[in-house]
Amino acid sequence: MAKAFYLVAAVMFGAIISMILSTLFSPALMIVFPILAFYFYQLFTTKIRVKETGLKSLETQLTDLVNNDIDLIARAYRRTVSSNSFGKKNYTKFKKELLEYLFDNTTSNEVLRYQSEFGEFQIPDQTIHAIETAIEDHAKTGDYTDDMDPYEYEHFCATQFKLAGWDEAEATSGSSDQGVDVVARRGDDLLVAQCKKYSKPVGNSAVQEVVAGMKYYEANIGIVISTSGFTTSAEKLAIANDIKLIHHSEIKNL
Repeated sequence: MAKAFYLVAAVMFGAIISMILSTLFSPALMIVFPILAFYFYQLFTTKIRVKETGLKSLETQLTDLVNNDIDLIARAYRRTVSSNSFGKKNYTKFKKELLEYLFDNTTSNEVLRYQSEFGEFQIPDQTIHAIETAIEDHAKTGDYTDDMDPYEYEHFCATQFKLAGWDEAEATSGSSDQGVDVVARRGDDLLVAQCKKYSKPVGNSAVQEVVAGMKYYEANIGIVISTSGFTTSAEKLAIANDIKLIHHSEIKNL
């Protein structure tokens, strides 16, 4: 719509100036009309073209980043995206840090000019959803590794629930989790879990946190997942509170 308006304006300006020139000097100067119209159109639409080329270049770089370094994107996503008690996600910090990374590392003159003239780029919701899909697909192909940090381990466990047939499973990283790392649903069952990537057996505190989390979420299943087993004290407390203690390889058996 804007381009059509500027095209009409450019034609009008070109025609007026051509008529003035032909009146003052020579009728032959009407030949400059198309040149003037084209000049004015280019002048009027400069900002539109800067915005369009900048956006296209930025979107291309974002796509390349997702395709070539999904691990980096996934780590940033897990650390910055939070959810409220109703599951609504807050992407504000993720979007801000993602754009900062893109602008700081770009070599595109189009992107830099866009930033200087228009400021921040607004990442559309469909792009965020596409990133989430890419992260989820990548997680399904990944196996457990000792290099995982605690955030990655929580998301790894959530993915294992999905692969095991649970209807929903989400890591609560960055949100007000009330001592719960993963919330999963299957039919009428609501499960809350603590996920502990430790180098030594997990103690009582994780069991206590899951008990509190069950009350908060009104869950009927509570578990603690550990990479390194549990202390005898934790096992006794878990039995007393009907909390399951498992390794992540046992999620599929729940």
